Formats: sequence, C-alpha cells, structure tokens
Amino acid sequence: MSQRVISGLGSISKLKNILEDEDSKNILFVTGKKSFFTSGAAEATKAIFNNFNVIRFNDFEINPKLEDAIKGTEIARKNNIDTIVSIGGGSVIDIAKLILAFLDIDQDVEKIIDGSLQAKISNVKHISVPTTAGTGSESTHFAVVYSNKKKYSVAADFLIPKIVVLDGMLFLSNSSNQKAFNGLDALAQAIESHWACGSTNESKSFSRKAIPTLFRELPKIVSGQAKKEKFQDFIEAANLAGKAINISKTTSPHAFSYSFTSEYSIPHGQAVWLTLPEIFEVHTNALDCDTQNILNYGEFKISIEEIINLLGINHTDISNRLKKFVMDLGLECNMEKLGLNTISSREEIAKKVNLERLKNNPVVLTKENIAQIFNI
Repeated sequence: MSQRVISGLGSISKLKNILEDEDSKNILFVTGKKSFFTSGAAEATKAIFNNFNVIRFNDFEINPKLEDAIKGTEIARKNNIDTIVSIGGGSVIDIAKLILAFLDIDQDVEKIIDGSLQAKISNVKHISVPTTAGTGSESTHFAVVYSNKKKYSVAADFLIPKIVVLDGMLFLSNSSNQKAFNGLDALAQAIESHWACGSTNESKSFSRKAIPTLFRELPKIVSGQAKKEKFQDFIEAANLAGKAINISKTTSPHAFSYSFTSEYSIPHGQAVWLTLPEIFEVHTNALDCDTQNILNYGEFKISIEEIINLLGINHTDISNRLKKFVMDLGLECNMEKLGLNTISSREEIAKKVNLERLKNNPVVLTKENIAQIFNI
C-alpha cells in the first residue's frame, strides 16, 4: 500500500483540506487525553469539529488493551465512521489501527490477535498525525495490543495509514524524557533494521538517512538547544526509521526489551538501550572471532561498518560510547541501577526473550554472548 506523506512545520493546518479531498463525512478522532491539547493539535483542528461530524475517542490506556480497542470499534460502527484520524503517540496510532482491524463485525478478535485469523480489509481511511517522534507506528503495518497482560502484534498491509502528516511543531511540548525515550526507540529501529536478516536495499536506504540525523540531533532535541527546523528534520528521520522496520522488522535489542518494560516498568525506548550497546559490541567482536555464528558474513560486515560510519564513532569501545550517549540524555542504562541488581533477576529477563524477533538477529547469540550482554 502506497502512503502519502505531508511534511513540514505547521502542516497539521492542512488536515481540513485533506479531509475535504478525501470526501470524509463521519470522522473518528483517536487522540491522547492530554497530548491532544498540549501539542497544539486541539487548537489547530477546531475548524474540523465545526465543519464535519466528528467523534473523539480517548478512553484507553497508554499500552493498548484489547477491551479498549473493542470499545473504540463499537463507537466507530455505531457512528458509521468513514475516516479515522489518529493524533498522538504510538499507542494512539495503534488503537486506530486495531479499530480498523476489528471493524468488520463478523470476526473473532481473539483469533485476529493470536494470528490464527487474518483481519478483513476495511475501506475506512486512516490519516495519522504523530505528536511524538520515534515509535514509527504511523508507517508500519502492525499494531501492538495487550490481552490478559500478554503482548500481541496484529499485522496486515491495510493497517498502514493512508496519509501521514508530519509536523515537527507537535512534539515541541513533549517532556525531555519523552523525547529521549521515543528518540532512542527510533535510533534503535534504524540501527537494528540496517543489520537485520530481513533488511533489503529499500529498508537500508531509509535507515541510512535516519541514523545520522537521529544520533546527531537527539541530544539537542532533549536539551532544548535544537531549532524548530531540527524538530522537523528529526520527526522525518524517525518516520524513515519506522519505514525501515516495517520492511526488515527489529532484532535482539527489541526482542529483549519487552520484559524490561512489563516486569520493571522501564520505558520502551530506554529498555531497548539496556542491551543495544553490548549487543553492538558482540556483533563487532563476532566479525573477528565468532564468524561461524554470523548468518551472512559478507553482508553483515558491510552493514556493521556502515552503521559505525553513519554514527561517526570509532570501532573501538563502541559499547561505552553508546552508553555514554544514553546517559548524556539524562537516562540510566545500567540494569543493576534500574532494579535488576541480582544475577538471577537478569537471567530471568534474558529467558523471556521474544524468540521471533531474535531469529531476525544477524548473529546467533551464544551463552557467552548472553552472559556479556546481561552481566551474568
């Protein structure tokens, strides 16, 4: 599915004309509870509420639950919605996607989320306006949903939003930590996509553009030193990272990250970087001494060298350089200091890895590698 991207500072002002061009009549606005107002989106979309039949849905939690998505789906059906506009972060956009996936009434949503049933294609249009920079959800074909505290991913090509509006002004109001968490997620997506087994020439073209901008600008974005134009550059780079993982999918740092969040409430972007620096070190060391565990040596070697060059860092002491990058953002990246202060606690997290995403890792991680990554 081709996606139309409308980008630029203040581009949310074009949303009314977009809806008119799409001949939208009954619109479901899926938004955050506070971000819709603090981002400036509410003020910028006043005219839409005056000129269209708009229902606003924000009755859901940050990590989308199945019952929340069903609730939104029932509202969409009741109001004969022809267009969904998601304005918010990754959870908001995921809820909008889940509503699209569940919209056909003759479906078993339990089977859709466990992957045993493919969601029926919906003709309802989805226009996404992210107010954070980093989740990539506005350009991916999958959505996260939780049921009975278990995480699932619903995937279908039609879940990629038809139109995306990228307006850097909308995430100016994000807190420093929120900018850091989301930015780290985007940078991890771009790095992992580039070395992933599932990478392609197209996904690498996206990650090549994303990595240097995200790495260079994130400290300035977080510290408040960035000009508004750089916020626009950053949200566009984060979008490219999303496009990259939509093709390649993520790898081991993301595979390990979910249990950090579910068990220790460590924010996702930070959780990914609890292992990424050491995994990067493991990958570079494997090129010299562990080649039998590399799935495609030649291609992987080129990818690693390219990532290092795109980051502009030295080949030596990569792990400490990346850990310093995280800490300079004001975030901790030491597992022990974040509550995993026993070997057994770190071993438990290591065992709860997402095996599907681990298969996409270009290096088969040995017990020794896991011990290094988790300091066990």
